[in-house]
Amino acid sequence: MKRIIIFVLFTVFFLSNTLAQDAEKPFNGDVLSADFQPKEMMKTFLSGEIANAQTVWQQRYDKLKTPDDITKYQAERKEFFLRQLGKTWDQNSPLNPQVTKTFEKGTAGKNAYRVEMLVFESVPKFYVSAAVFLPDVTRFKPPYPAVLVVSGHAGTAKAFEDYQQVAALAASNGLLAMSIDPIDQGERSQRLTQDGKPVTQCVPAHNLIGAGSILLGRNTATFEYWDMVRAIDYLQSRPDVIPDKIGVTGTSGGGTQTSYIMALDERVTAAVPACYLCGLYDSLIPKINAQDAEQNIFGQLAFGMDHVDYCIMRAPKPTLLETTTKDFFPVEGAWKAARNAKRIFDRFGYAEKMSVIEHDAEHGWQKNLREGSIRWLLRWLAGRDEQIFEAENMPIFDPKEFLATPNGEVLKLDEARSTFDLNRDYNNELLAVRKTKNENRGNNEFVATIRKITGVRPLGEIPAVSVENKGKTEIPETLKEITADIERFVIKTENGKILLPALKFVPKTEAKGTTIFLHEKSKTADLPRIATLLRNGKTVVAVDLRGLGETQAIRSQYYEFQWFGTDGTDYYLAYLLGKSYVGMRTEDLLVTARWLSESNSAQKIEIIASGETVGLVALHAAVLEPPLFSGLKLDKPVRSWYDVVQVGCSFYPITNLVHGALLEYDVPDLIQSAKPEQ
Repeated sequence: MKRIIIFVLFTVFFLSNTLAQDAEKPFNGDVLSADFQPKEMMKTFLSGEIANAQTVWQQRYDKLKTPDDITKYQAERKEFFLRQLGKTWDQNSPLNPQVTKTFEKGTAGKNAYRVEMLVFESVPKFYVSAAVFLPDVTRFKPPYPAVLVVSGHAGTAKAFEDYQQVAALAASNGLLAMSIDPIDQGERSQRLTQDGKPVTQCVPAHNLIGAGSILLGRNTATFEYWDMVRAIDYLQSRPDVIPDKIGVTGTSGGGTQTSYIMALDERVTAAVPACYLCGLYDSLIPKINAQDAEQNIFGQLAFGMDHVDYCIMRAPKPTLLETTTKDFFPVEGAWKAARNAKRIFDRFGYAEKMSVIEHDAEHGWQKNLREGSIRWLLRWLAGRDEQIFEAENMPIFDPKEFLATPNGEVLKLDEARSTFDLNRDYNNELLAVRKTKNENRGNNEFVATIRKITGVRPLGEIPAVSVENKGKTEIPETLKEITADIERFVIKTENGKILLPALKFVPKTEAKGTTIFLHEKSKTADLPRIATLLRNGKTVVAVDLRGLGETQAIRSQYYEFQWFGTDGTDYYLAYLLGKSYVGMRTEDLLVTARWLSESNSAQKIEIIASGETVGLVALHAAVLEPPLFSGLKLDKPVRSWYDVVQVGCSFYPITNLVHGALLEYDVPDLIQSAKPEQ
């Protein structure tokens, strides 16, 4: 009897739950076939664009036959790189270095060294925490060649064991080594909780800084680069350093930083980037996608700046590339980069100044690589070609004692400033600049500026779309009371590589114009709003712009969904190509409106945008091609980009960021020009 009761209860529960699910089943409205893999569309499209860009890069590389060819190539890339990093700061500002404590490690002998804990200002009140490892004066007399050691993504940064060991190995062999904390690592958290603890560190924190920097034409790399420039300034100011014998080394994220400074700063005599350099076009991106903010320089792939170019840009200065066989930065790509670089060094007549070490291990700065780094730097900085080895008992510090600041955070120092503060400074400076520009430029110049920043072509230059009618679909419950037909369409752009799924709601009463309805979640996210339009006799075309609705990508949490949405990976692929999602989506809206206008005897189209993401796109479209539209309504406010930077950290979809936009215009400028209903 008990079993029968259980069976009956289970059956009732199952049937009632199933019926409830059927009754509440939402209107799907999908248009694209699952076989097409809609959520992979943007990655597939952008990967194809990257492959095309690689072909152009290869053609340019193949033309580098003489030292004169290479010198011109180097200058082009250095100029581009510095421009993409954006505005930096005054290199003549005082560093105000303060040695906060000193340590002795090891007894007199080959493993002995001293450490000075240091704080300096790379920008006024923007503090850098560091440790200077000094050789034992009884063995090595000053002045010394110097090595800048930059940290990878370890939370403890300069205090991380591997990074201490490489600096200690340098100092115990006669090189002065200075190890600095990058932003949001070690003692340099850029956001603290009320009780003084880091809000977040390393990669997520770097991505937060990147998002706030993009609108200003900056990058997380801008801050890291500048810290290294000023660190070298400091080293050259020391009487115990030989100023023209400066080396740099680092692994992983430190390998990234090493690559940048060695490419851009002529003062770097010798360099060792470890566990990073491979190849963007055909190695890193196809295998592990775009990485965190500082590793992506805006437009570098479209311009033609691959990983190997960081080596080429400094040729023929001594450069050692280190890699591991099991690294997630592919070892095959590292070898290809090394070979391509070595050919260039050879054309200068110095093939021996470009070399590579491969170690059979996982990603990381293992002992063999640390030894290889210091041997290379000794050779080219001190003229000593010695097979030095790291002692098994190399004395290092407990991270808890290895602090340059009293409370373990530079932000707790008097009047300390953060990256967010520095961006706010520039944001306010640009506010005044934009006001002057707006007072002195006409509408045509304003429109041309927006096109340049976003990459949106004039409507006549955007190829015509092809449209595939997928037939009618069922009427959802929400619209049962309204007599209307729903037709499914696929609007194909970018030579058929981008598919925009659309639903056309046609009232059976007399039509009173056409409305394009955009919703940031999906084309069917607000059926009651569509129902109201149908009651008013409007033909409604609800469309998912690329990367929204059916083609909304859900990628790695690496980019912190809670801060940026789920599009971080694809966004940075576009970013590397110099493309903005705002620009690409604006073109999607424009060609959709043009198709509708042409199919309705040149009738103007109304836009209704629900949500900040689509509202931003609609504003751009209305400003750039006003004759196409009869009106624009925004169901929700669109924040100014100025406010996004000023707040510093708030949820803001990464696809709404346009590199360098605030140098020229802001959302209120678009609103003033388009005059939407709100």
